[in-house]
Amino acid sequence: MAQKKSDRAVAVEILEQVEQGGYLNLVLNSSLKGYDRTRRSFITALVYTTLENLIRIDYCIDSFLSSKKVHHFVRNVLRTGVCQLLYFESVPTSAAVNESVKIIASSKKRELKGFCNAVLRNISNNLGTIDYPDEDEDPVGYLSVMYSYPKWLVEKYIADYGYDFTSEMLSYSRNVSDICIRANTGKISREALIEKLQTREMFSRTGQWSENAIYIKNVSQIEDDELFMDGSIAIQGEASMLVCEAADLKGGDRVLDLCAAPGGKSAYIRTLEDVSVDSYDIHPHRVKLMKELYERLGLDISAGVNDATIFREELEEKYDVVLVDAPCSALGLLYRKPDIKHNKKEDDLDSLTATERKILENAVRYARPGGQIIYSTCTIDRKENSDLVEDFIKKHSEVRLGELKGLKAAFKDRAENGMIQLFPHMDGIDGFFIAKLVKNG
Repeated sequence: MAQKKSDRAVAVEILEQVEQGGYLNLVLNSSLKGYDRTRRSFITALVYTTLENLIRIDYCIDSFLSSKKVHHFVRNVLRTGVCQLLYFESVPTSAAVNESVKIIASSKKRELKGFCNAVLRNISNNLGTIDYPDEDEDPVGYLSVMYSYPKWLVEKYIADYGYDFTSEMLSYSRNVSDICIRANTGKISREALIEKLQTREMFSRTGQWSENAIYIKNVSQIEDDELFMDGSIAIQGEASMLVCEAADLKGGDRVLDLCAAPGGKSAYIRTLEDVSVDSYDIHPHRVKLMKELYERLGLDISAGVNDATIFREELEEKYDVVLVDAPCSALGLLYRKPDIKHNKKEDDLDSLTATERKILENAVRYARPGGQIIYSTCTIDRKENSDLVEDFIKKHSEVRLGELKGLKAAFKDRAENGMIQLFPHMDGIDGFFIAKLVKNG
């Protein structure tokens, strides 16, 4: 039955689920099972483009309404319609309007099909007359609407990085359809994997910052691919790889990954050097997924459930390297995970920094004298990153910042003080923060 729904109707259903708290990637995967590549591509593009530009789309819709009170389902239909009018040049105006009206007509809100038709036709006829915020008079409003970021976040970025940098950062976009992977070198070499990918027309390019990063294309369901199933490839973002490479690993090291799920960093570290790895996460279902990952990759890694904010005496001073990929606001992923920027609230940041600090406190105690702690987040929020680390070191004389040796020479100037902030618009990868702390011997 689901296959008989129009692509646009499926897109609206996905938006409804995301609005109710569903994770975009999970909702997409479950909703599009069994769909061919063409249908998957259109639906995914419509959902992503709508969410990426949600504030601007809503601004357009509200400009043509006498009241902003519109039923959430009807608003999501209008959103997909306006998205096509604004961003899908290949879709005729008539199709964007008429197909949206059909969705309403076949729904429980069918009495509003005339309303939907009138609003969309009015917008399509007057797209060039919409009065957007003026950049000079209202710079925050301008960036918020034109690039669809919440005002509080725009204000924060401007305060942290200045207007010009913020404008460049928020306007950044790139083709995120390529998937970043690496060879599971216990089963296949990087070169052999690239050759296989080229033969199958899946190879896109190699990474810019990590020599082990490989980008692939033309993949709709990576989990169904034989290279995935036989453990030849591991899915991991390039910025995430850099976190592992920043650790100065030596053969025989004992490594602790305190916030390990979904397990990619532990898996990569285990293949970089002959080390032992203990990986933990607070959520049992995520630990189960970690164990499945390690089994698929054929890696001997210990995985268990643990609350990283609670100190465990039996782990004290047991590890040469402690990895803290802290739970964070994920603001460095907004360019490719647009649902995050509409779900985050400013108040979230304070509770996150308190949690991050607790985990870092424990990580230092788990490291041996002379050992290192790699602290990382996938956010560009200074409060969770450089501010937190600098304040932590001031209050903890037993640790100091160490040199980030494992990063490419291009990052040398930016990593002089033992910390580096990566930005999507500057580096073309996820916005990650990496810091190395060394425990005094």
